[in-house]
This record gives sequence, structure tokens and C-alpha cells, in this order.
Amino acid sequence: MNLLDKNWPGLLIVVALAIFSCEDASDIGLGLDPDGVRVNVLYEELPLAATNVRIDSIRTSNSSRLLIGKYADPIFGTTVSTALSQINLTNTLSGLSGDDHYYVVDSTVINLNINKAHTDDISNVQSFTVYQLTDTIFTSGYYLSDFITNYRTDESFGNFDIKLSASSLNLIDEKNYLVQKKLSASLGDELFAIANGQKGNSVSPSGALRYEFKGIAIVGDAANNVLLDIDHVDSTNIRVHYHVVDPYTEDGNSLDSVLVDSLFLNYSLGSNGAYYNQISTDRSGSLMSSETGNYNGFTTGDGNIYLQPASGIFPKLNFDALNQFFAANPNIQINRMEFSIETKENSAYNSNVGNFRFLYVDQADGSKINTNGLLTNILGETAILSDAGYISGSSEPLIASLDETSLTYTGVPTFFAQLVETGSIEVDHIILVPQDVTTPDFSVFDEETGFIIKLYYTLPE
Repeated sequence: MNLLDKNWPGLLIVVALAIFSCEDASDIGLGLDPDGVRVNVLYEELPLAATNVRIDSIRTSNSSRLLIGKYADPIFGTTVSTALSQINLTNTLSGLSGDDHYYVVDSTVINLNINKAHTDDISNVQSFTVYQLTDTIFTSGYYLSDFITNYRTDESFGNFDIKLSASSLNLIDEKNYLVQKKLSASLGDELFAIANGQKGNSVSPSGALRYEFKGIAIVGDAANNVLLDIDHVDSTNIRVHYHVVDPYTEDGNSLDSVLVDSLFLNYSLGSNGAYYNQISTDRSGSLMSSETGNYNGFTTGDGNIYLQPASGIFPKLNFDALNQFFAANPNIQINRMEFSIETKENSAYNSNVGNFRFLYVDQADGSKINTNGLLTNILGETAILSDAGYISGSSEPLIASLDETSLTYTGVPTFFAQLVETGSIEVDHIILVPQDVTTPDFSVFDEETGFIIKLYYTLPE
């Protein structure tokens, strides 16, 4: 009998559980039997032991945000992030015919769509400077948070300030806070010359932007105290505003007339995957200052386990309780397995992490994630899959989303549990990693009661 045949009765029960979802564990299965004969389904709760691990080398290219600024936290330390990105021209110069006109650049503006501000204090002005990259970022590369891409610091393309307020935070919560700041005229002149084919050796403006101009770095001031989450798709760009002048003469006098006004060239940030966030964290003086290095488990001594992806702190769960339960109860049928992971309420300016995946720890040395799968986002051999994924082979990872009311993350990998019970999969530890590993949000869990596995199972006849 193959594995799928062995588990077919259990899968039917799982489907029935989803349909009838009884509140009382003793009533599970009643809906399967119209004559009221109880199905012998038992229930067990297994608390999982947990520690933290530090992972500094996380992939930040192809994340959902550009992260800029600095935030000092007594728990996680001081985290600094610089956004580095190619820029891509998404439109063309106005199609005017003839040689009797010329272009005039009016202004250069950076538009930043701010999705979140991670801070405990909004009283300070946040200052940023824009520099030109001296190294090319490639669309096909995997860029980690600790990679170094050089940029020139002897000359900038301008700086700008952002001052947060209660009203701006409300707009940020509504995903509707667009900051518009002027940059230097030199940047506009250079970008305009590239678009007009007057600068660069490449055959196209896109080639000149990629290989000669290279891109920009947005660098925060050392006095900043806010990490800003910038949406790099919607409304985040650099715009060079210009108008077209038509020169003519009248009665022997040379006069200029504005032929077309209010034009702009749009340069998107973070296009085609050629961007990443350079993130570093200084943990000296923080609650995490005694941690022992990458992937090694540690606790803080305050009874809590922490998750903050931007600073590289993740929970590591020990599966001994589950493995020992299966060893003591051989050949049971798993009808339902559920992760129930409860977090604590956060402060006014900080949010809990929205979701996470369950990643296996590499069996080779027991200390780290299968890094190849994590870097490439090929999670078929790296993550606990959804039940549908295991059955169909589609390799869809199980996602545990946060219920904002109960502050609980829930995931149901029942088929995975049966594979562990039969010995088809060996799992000693897993690490909780969000879909977005650059979020500055964080979650706090009780070390003793925060991580629970709920098992509904049937004893062999």
C-alpha cells in the first residue's frame, strides 16, 4: 500500500472536518454518521519549545518594499537600511516634429509612496540624501541584506526631509501617503540628456541608465529614528518635469513661446528586480546583545520569543514534542494537525508581522535553513507545504496569517503531520520566516505557551 492509499481515509476525515467544524473536540465526526455513532477521534495539545536565531544574510531583492532610515530599539538594537535601485524610464519625450524647438527642464522630483513608519517617536525630522551608484545592480542577481554596492559620496543628487505627524500616520495607515521632494537640477539634466540620446554610449536610454548611470542610493542621516517602508511599485518614482519652447522672430526680434507645457519623464524605482535593501543591525546594549551568531539558538531571559525580520531575528521551534508523541503512539491516523501560535499586542506605532511560513532546518548540520531554497524562493524542499501542495506536488508553502482579533497565527498541515508520523519526513526544527523578510514589523510570543500544535487523531483498530 502506498503512502497516499494509507492516508486516504484520513484525508476524507479532514475534508469532513472542514465542512462540519465542530466546536467540541468530542463531537468531531458526528456529522459523518447520520445514525449518531461516534467516530473515535482523540485530541492532544503539544506545546513546542522555542528559541530565537539570528540570520543576518537575508535576501532583500524582490521584496515588496524599499526600506530607508534608522531605528534604535531596546530589544533588537539599532537597525539601519539604505535602498539601492536601478531606475527605469517608463515613457518617452513628447513626440514633436521639426528642429525649431528646444526642451527646458523645470524641476526634478522624487515621489515616495510611504506604506509604514516603524518608530516609537515621530517628533524628529528624518533626513535623506540621494547618491549615484558606481556599481551596476543586475536583474538576475540575488542580493542579500549584507551585500555591498558602492555609491559615490563626494557629490549628491540632493537631500530632502520628512516630518511625520499624527495626520500623516493616519494617511500611512490608509496606504495613501505620498511624499514629493525636489532633488538637484544636475540629476534632472543628466536624466533628461540620457532620455534625449545626448549622453551615454549605449544604443538606448534603458541601456545607458542600467550600465552607465547605474542607479541611485537613498541614504538616511545618522540622526534619524524612523524606518520608512516605501512601496516601490505604486507612485514611487523620480519625475523630471520639462516644457517645450518654440523660438520665432517677429519684426526682427527673437521671441520664445512655450509650445507644450507640463510634461514629465517618469523613472520608476525598483523595476525588473534590480534593487535591494542594504540592512545592518548593531545589537550592542540591546536585549539581543548576548546572541551567539547566525542560526544558533538563543533566548533573552525575559520569557519571550521574538520575530523581527528586518533585524534578522526569527523563532526556531523544536519538534521533539511531536516526534516523541508519534513514537509513543505508533501507526495512528492523523485527522487534523493545526499550528496555533499566539502573539502579543504591539505598541501604537508598531504592528505585528502579518504572516509567516514554516521553513525546515537543514538536516545536514541541524543549524541552518536550506539556504539554496530560501534564496531562490524555491520552497518545495524548504517549507512545510499546504495539504494541497503535498497531495498535488504543486509545492505551495503553508502560509499562517495573523488573525487581528485573536492575535493568533493558524496553519493546518495535516498531510505533513501524517508524513512525519510515518517517518517519510524527518523534522527536528523549523524556523518561522515571513513572506516579506524585510518588514520592520515585529511579533512577540510567550516562550512557554506561544507555540502549540493541536492534534486530532484516530487510534488503530
